[in-house]
Amino acid sequence: MKNERNLVYVPARDGKPAHYVTEITLAYRRVRRFAGWSKEEARTYLGKLRLAAKEGKLEELIKPEKMKGDIFGVYARALLDSAEWKAKRSASRNELSLKHLNRVFKDTRLSEVSPGLVRKYITERREDGVSPATINRELSLLKSILYAAEYDGLVASNPIRGRRVKKLEENNSREKLILDLNLTDEDLRRLVDSAVPHFKPILEIALVTGMRRGEILKMKWKDVDLRLGTIRVSAENSKTKRERFIPIDANLAAELDSIERKGDYVFMNDWTGKRRKDVDEAFRAACERAGIPSGRKNGLTFHDLRHLAAYRLVKVTDIVTASKILGHASIQMTMRYVHPTDSDKRAAIEKAAENLFRGRQKDVNAEIERSLEGLENKAQIN
Repeated sequence: MKNERNLVYVPARDGKPAHYVTEITLAYRRVRRFAGWSKEEARTYLGKLRLAAKEGKLEELIKPEKMKGDIFGVYARALLDSAEWKAKRSASRNELSLKHLNRVFKDTRLSEVSPGLVRKYITERREDGVSPATINRELSLLKSILYAAEYDGLVASNPIRGRRVKKLEENNSREKLILDLNLTDEDLRRLVDSAVPHFKPILEIALVTGMRRGEILKMKWKDVDLRLGTIRVSAENSKTKRERFIPIDANLAAELDSIERKGDYVFMNDWTGKRRKDVDEAFRAACERAGIPSGRKNGLTFHDLRHLAAYRLVKVTDIVTASKILGHASIQMTMRYVHPTDSDKRAAIEKAAENLFRGRQKDVNAEIERSLEGLENKAQIN
């Protein structure tokens, strides 16, 4: 029987019935595969091969068992379950982000993730009312997964690498809301005084040092050195996984020294179980008694105390020192908390002018005084 182009007829032999195989070069590869028992069946398979090569899906067609890991949902799940990714401090955040990413990309081939598909995802998330910051975290995970797929050889290159998909501009309304509350030192002192006794030192530490809620609650007595006046934040308890030492003033040291030592932890012994809920409830109660609005929509949250501490630290010291105290991974993170008001800017200009021009006048006055002293000395000698 005459062979057709790219199809070879194989006669029956060794107990095997007659059939057709392909003999074709596609995508620079020689493809020889069983095509079918009849000529029509073989022609149909050959057409599928050519179409798959044109669409870049040849590997998927001829070796489907090899391509199972090319599905986004399957690959991402295996990645997040690996020991390396479970050890990341963003592991819990990644799980939540993947849940949302899977709504669009779960059954998509890694090679088929495109900037257009990602832009569609962004649009859907924004229509759901999700904040730009949250969407950016999800896009960051998506990029990381695709970079890992590139490293593993599942995609030729990350299809959304670099600026092919731009991050959304994050307009953190919390910062403006906090400043608009116009909280004075008297307001913050009243907040501390309004708290229940065992919650007061927690508020004081948050307001003075800017320590995170988790860092405060997980603090042990062995981390507190009252003689040197320092608090140690272990790498295990730090968000950045870096150990740091925070100096405390004498009043705060005395406040800590007055706490009854019930166990290894300074505070967690009183806040076991639902610690976050307990802290939030105690904070809301203190705000209510102090006459300060609370809540994410129109008031203050416990985490906002870190913002207030950072704002005050930046005003009294340089940004590098403030960054070290706050435990930021970079100064850029600290810059997010720097929001000079109009009065801050005016005070800065007046201080600069005073140092420059009034300082010069002081030099002139000092020179005049030295001259007068010289004249008096001459008069006495004469």
